Amino acid sequence: MKRIIAYIFIAAAVLSCQKEGGLGKVEVEGDVIYLPAEAGIRHVLVDATTEWRLEYDTSTPWMSTDLHGGKSNRKYFTISFLENPNTSARTCRIKVFTSDGNDVKEITVIQRRQPSVISFSVEELEIECWAGTYSMNFSDNIIDKSGLKFSTDSDWITLYPYSADTNIIEFYVDRLPSVVEGHRTGRIYVTCEVEDEGTVTDVLTVRQLAKGNE
Repeated sequence: MKRIIAYIFIAAAVLSCQKEGGLGKVEVEGDVIYLPAEAGIRHVLVDATTEWRLEYDTSTPWMSTDLHGGKSNRKYFTISFLENPNTSARTCRIKVFTSDGNDVKEITVIQRRQPSVISFSVEELEIECWAGTYSMNFSDNIIDKSGLKFSTDSDWITLYPYSADTNIIEFYVDRLPSVVEGHRTGRIYVTCEVEDEGTVTDVLTVRQLAKGNE
């Protein structure tokens, strides 16, 4: 019996030593971390059986971490990042190593781009009852302007062809019929299909007044 107990004790001691002297393993919360376009901070979870360290390109101007090179036994590290003013995403890669170099995980950090925007210079345009040609400016941060589409819900508004090298649309408005009292309202829409965002749109309301239509 004493011999059996001794064998059990020795086996337990061997297993304990193997566990303590085992090869390091590390896990991170994800292979890809997405950051918003706005500036901020982001904690990234780390679970390692040994101390660990991380490496990344420290010349990256828009991102930094609170740890680099040195070893840590914490359960996280923190990413600080600046606002992304661009209309395209930007990336950086971070590697997390165990202290014995046995295991490494790579994280791709992706900061999202600014959302696409289209905006007429005014929300509403008031015009007189007479027929005529009008123009309206709009602003946008759309990279491929060939995707911009203009339309109207009114048969008395005619849109001229749009040139993608400008931020101006032109349209013709019919004279307001004398039987119309007060005013009539039509709308001009601009839309664009943007990858990963869907439809981006804005609307210009055209109000044609009956004043002077005698």
